[in-house]
Amino acid sequence: MISKRVLQRSQELILKNTKVRTKGLVPELSLQLLDKSCPWYYQTEVPELEHDPFWSIFWPGGQVLSRFVLDNEKVVKHRNVMDIGCGCGALGIAAKKAGAKSVLCNDIDQLAMAAVQLNFKLNELEPAILSAEDLLCSSSKIQPRNTSIFLGDMFYDEEMAEKIVAWCLRNRGIENDIFIGDPGRWGLDFIRDYITKVAEYDISDDDCGEFRTAAVFKFDSD
Repeated sequence: MISKRVLQRSQELILKNTKVRTKGLVPELSLQLLDKSCPWYYQTEVPELEHDPFWSIFWPGGQVLSRFVLDNEKVVKHRNVMDIGCGCGALGIAAKKAGAKSVLCNDIDQLAMAAVQLNFKLNELEPAILSAEDLLCSSSKIQPRNTSIFLGDMFYDEEMAEKIVAWCLRNRGIENDIFIGDPGRWGLDFIRDYITKVAEYDISDDDCGEFRTAAVFKFDSD
């Protein structure tokens, strides 16, 4: 549980160091993000933060998942939604706009949780359910069933990729659908035998570095 005091202090820090931005692939969403006028944008480390502010960039996997949900409302409509490694919360916002029954945003960085709250409010939505627990280390299966699970930009190294594969294998089926958004990082090689590409989009965003396309994959149910 994240205390209201911690959330408030974190939100003040975010508002001081980010700007409200929209992105070309998902112009429907307004988000508190870094831009080139923000000091944090150029810092490789931010001393006052426990974690690097990865939540402050709308990464390509998150962008394509959000676009996919808005274009294919049936994947979340009247369903529970879980966003693992949610960052700024954009996917959860898209899911709520597309008719999701409930949205749980999960990230181990408590500052990301504060950003999610700010961004839901910015988009005139009721707050999401927040979780700062490392759910990928959990051995239990996701409850309730009938959940659409999303993981964006999580395949950045071998250890994380192997952890995600094991977690997805535990939670696929049982009326759960698992979607992955990624621009093609090498960690996807650990999961290619289990996934099917369902959409691909062009990315024109300097914040996303060299990536110019990204895809949405669905984890096979069996």
